[in-house]
Amino acid sequence: MRRAFRVIAIIAALALIALGSMSPMHAPVQRAAAAPPAFAGAEPARKLDLYMEAYVTGYNTVRRQTDETPCIAASGANICGRRDTVACPRMIDLGTVVEINGRKYVCEDRTASRFNGSFDINCDKDKSCPYAVAGWATVRIYLE
Repeated sequence: MRRAFRVIAIIAALALIALGSMSPMHAPVQRAAAAPPAFAGAEPARKLDLYMEAYVTGYNTVRRQTDETPCIAASGANICGRRDTVACPRMIDLGTVVEINGRKYVCEDRTASRFNGSFDINCDKDKSCPYAVAGWATVRIYLE
């Protein structure tokens, strides 16, 4: 578990270095004097995304698997009837978009502290879904 958090911290530091908000040796950063010219059909530069290997589970919006208000997520959003939400570890901001097994989800909820480091997909009332989504996966975290 500790090794996974060290790997995540290293990946996050590398992403910050690549984005220019932190330099590895605290050296001054050279900035370009002017922005490059825009070319027809050119796409704007994409921001970096983070990837992490995590254990993914699924849960149903029922009291037995959540708390006394199963439809209200940590963000305050009503998640009943939705299949595009996920409970994320505390290190990921609420509202962040993540991709798990090719599907995009919005972090609207938090995992229990003992499961911090894993993701829990909202399966609403589908009782077979938690078994279908469970397992290790590479999670893509979209930084905005």
